[in-house]
Amino acid sequence: AVRPPTDPNVLEGGVGFFAKATWTLFAAALPFQVVLTILFWVLEFDGDLNYVSFMVHGGGLILITIDGFFLSRIPLRAKQFIFFELLSGLYILWSVLHAFSGIGNPYVDIGDQTDDAVYNTLAWRNKPVGALILAAGVFFVANPLIYLFCWTVSWLLPRRCYEANITEESFGNNFEDDEAANEAVVVY
Repeated sequence: AVRPPTDPNVLEGGVGFFAKATWTLFAAALPFQVVLTILFWVLEFDGDLNYVSFMVHGGGLILITIDGFFLSRIPLRAKQFIFFELLSGLYILWSVLHAFSGIGNPYVDIGDQTDDAVYNTLAWRNKPVGALILAAGVFFVANPLIYLFCWTVSWLLPRRCYEANITEESFGNNFEDDEAANEAVVVY
């Protein structure tokens, strides 16, 4: 049942830690997946399509988009861009450490492999200038543009939680006084 809040200036219930954490992770996962998908299909795809490659570089994007935007309607906020950029910077740092650590690439098993890069375009050991240009371009140009696009889509989609004015006409004469009938109610 819908009831007027005790204080119309305060959102009752609020948003808890786990909901905010989910929103923040979605705000990083969605644009990260968009960038990853675009870069893979433009720079890395060699014509050999397999299930794992498709799911990592496209299928995940479809599932994240459906879950975040349409099922859960998770809002993106401008301030969450900082977390996305932080994770992108950590990924770039990891790719450099991975290239020089000798961990190896489990997806490529060529005996004469000289670079352990997961993606050929981020081969820090063999092509450091190209990898640096790509990383800087993605970090400073592509990431802000992709996040802006995702943020715009989030802003255009209808929200699940909003304030609505409840009047006697919408619920009949169920309110005890006229003042309570015009108070804002949070609708989920």
